[in-house]
Amino acid sequence: MLFSSQTAFASDGTYNAVVKGKNCHEDRNQILSCSYKVGKTLRINIEGIGSPNTDIVFLKSDNKGDYYGQYGTQYECIVVHSVKDKASVGFISPRNGKVYKSGQECEYGM
Repeated sequence: MLFSSQTAFASDGTYNAVVKGKNCHEDRNQILSCSYKVGKTLRINIEGIGSPNTDIVFLKSDNKGDYYGQYGTQYECIVVHSVKDKASVGFISPRNGKVYKSGQECEYGM
């Protein structure tokens, strides 16, 4: 069981880092935008969350740094990867701005 606990903890590391680095605000027209600062090497902005014209901007993403991101078409979410722990990922939904631990949760907004 010790191995399972370590795996669960490692898998939550990236998720926790993304949640910690999330900052959202609404403009006067109630349009939601969020920025995500994860570690030293990942910066993402999502403008117009949930609208048909949502913009996703990768301001910084370095697969040789501590974290990097990519857009995953399977779940239609941003996938955040830890460089140090390949098993540790987090998912960001451009539909609601929330952070998830799995692609399935992100896809369905659970």
